Amino acid sequence: MEIAFSQSIVASMNKRTVLKITLCFCFWLMAGCSSRSVIPEINSGDLQQSLKVVVYDEAYWPIYTWSPEETVSRTLRIYIEGDGRAWLRSNRPSMDPTPVNRLVHHLMLKDKSPDLAYIAQPCQYVMNDSCNRQVWTFNRYSQKVINTMNSVVTSMKESGQYKELELVGYSGGGALALLIAAQRNDVTNVRTVAGNLSPEFLNRHHGVSEMPAALDPTAFSAQLSSIAQVHYFGARDSTVPGQVSQHYLNAFGDASCINVERVDADHQSGWIEKWPLLLERPLACGL
Repeated sequence: MEIAFSQSIVASMNKRTVLKITLCFCFWLMAGCSSRSVIPEINSGDLQQSLKVVVYDEAYWPIYTWSPEETVSRTLRIYIEGDGRAWLRSNRPSMDPTPVNRLVHHLMLKDKSPDLAYIAQPCQYVMNDSCNRQVWTFNRYSQKVINTMNSVVTSMKESGQYKELELVGYSGGGALALLIAAQRNDVTNVRTVAGNLSPEFLNRHHGVSEMPAALDPTAFSAQLSSIAQVHYFGARDSTVPGQVSQHYLNAFGDASCINVERVDADHQSGWIEKWPLLLERPLACGL
């Protein structure tokens, strides 16, 4: 499936109001509701390199992205958004999954790589008639979502004539990064921050409903075992605790390409100031 991109540049999407929600039940599924500590929003113009906003909207759901105006290197590093504001509370889905806490954008601000890009999850920032609450709740790791996002990744790669891809996924974006990488042959490495590396395990851990349509990265260990990976988990993260990373690691017979590291952080705070040093850490597999 190929997705063409819209010609409309949705600059207005960068002006969304930041909402402060002082109380919510964020006990499951990757920061699916807001935090009391809101990180100010930024836009693509705040980054050192020139990025354009493009919405890929020709099939299924719209995907909001930032991508380089000009290609500098042969490697594109793509940051993948978390689950955003998927739930208002444990039993009440949000009507708009756009992330309130813009941690991913602030991590990008700290990244000195020459070619950076950003991909939101379906229906974040912009919606069409196909968007509904099932998309960003129970279906968000489905094969249809992976196909849609993978097509966007391919379009971004071909547009910039890149040879290789690096993926960085935050929270639920960690699961997506791994699932995307498992179905491609051009991803050289994957980094995750507070990543949900196994939706099935995390749901059981929190005692919440199963997601029958969700793919689980642990089922793709054969495809992922040769990709250099580092997965950072927060020592104080109760949303995606360290047991998730260990469960993921246990799925591999050969985990020589995979590192799991504990960071003094919770699910959303403590990452920004540490990110430049974490990016400098050498990856496994000799990279």
